[in-house]
Amino acid sequence: MRSRLLPRGLFAVALLTAACALMPPAAAGRSPKVVSRVVTFSVQNVDRSRLACPTDGASYQISGHLTGPQSALAASSRKRKRAAALYLHGLGFGDWFWNFAAVPGYNYAAAQAKAGHVSVTIDRLGYAASGHPDGNKSCIGGQADIAHQVIQALRKGTYSVAGGKAVRFTRIALAGHSAGAEIAMLEAYSFNDVNALVDMSFSFANLPRAQIALGPTQATCSAGGEPAGPGAPSGYAFYGQPAAADFESIMFHSAKAPVRAAADLLRNRDPCGETTSIVAAILQQRASVKKIRVPVLVICGTKDALYAGFACKLQADRFTGSRSVTTKLVKGAGHALTLEAQAASFRRKASRWLAKRGF
Repeated sequence: MRSRLLPRGLFAVALLTAACALMPPAAAGRSPKVVSRVVTFSVQNVDRSRLACPTDGASYQISGHLTGPQSALAASSRKRKRAAALYLHGLGFGDWFWNFAAVPGYNYAAAQAKAGHVSVTIDRLGYAASGHPDGNKSCIGGQADIAHQVIQALRKGTYSVAGGKAVRFTRIALAGHSAGAEIAMLEAYSFNDVNALVDMSFSFANLPRAQIALGPTQATCSAGGEPAGPGAPSGYAFYGQPAAADFESIMFHSAKAPVRAAADLLRNRDPCGETTSIVAAILQQRASVKKIRVPVLVICGTKDALYAGFACKLQADRFTGSRSVTTKLVKGAGHALTLEAQAASFRRKASRWLAKRGF
């Protein structure tokens, strides 16, 4: 039947052409010019999520980067349907987790842009370049609400872009790493406004090391916490012991020494309200995540000190309402997937999943 409709050689060419059309630019043999611009979102620290926790109701600025192929971010083609992934970092990290420039080869956002994807990476409230409330007034529910506000701004184009114009995105994938994944899940089932969900390095079924690391954090917070940084508000604490060696033992397994050293210097204290409300978020997760309908990717390292590979499968099993749930494991990688020696493998797995779903 096939040979009657099209000669064999032409049929093969047609198949190749169709396949290339579905591939992101880099996969099709083209390496697009990458653009990364500083973006700013105006938000209110409120909590309208399905997890009630304390916020201060004040206005803040959320800082981050919009990174992608130049053609995808051009403001000229306004009628074009655009897709982007919004990334939420976990405890101790920041926007730098996705835009790591201290050592070549670990910039997740830039690598994904070369593969044709658009990434929005932010310092969550209480971190680095974003606003800093009293740390006891920044919690998991409030963080989910802020993610919702950022998503709405991306859809409407109501955000600021340094050196460029804001573009509107019609489809948004929400991705969270570690505690950021719990925030992403909460946002997804509270507001039902994303088109895909990615859970990185997180499961409700954690290893004992995760709870042990939370002990010193809770002790510091119970004593009033510490300033987020020089001259910044108080109510913050490091996840785990303040020592860099403890941070490295939690976050890394195969990361190279220069990567570890650079990450130690960039490490952030976390808002105490976030670390005290995450347990409540996990407890209500089971009854709530089944409401998530969009495609879900759960991806973890096999050498994660906080979550075992089988735990990630258990997490994936909770998304019973989703029409598509995928579990991926990155062999040999620890918790900080973007910074481990297997970072390229992680990026490829995430890229392929995103590309198949139009991101």
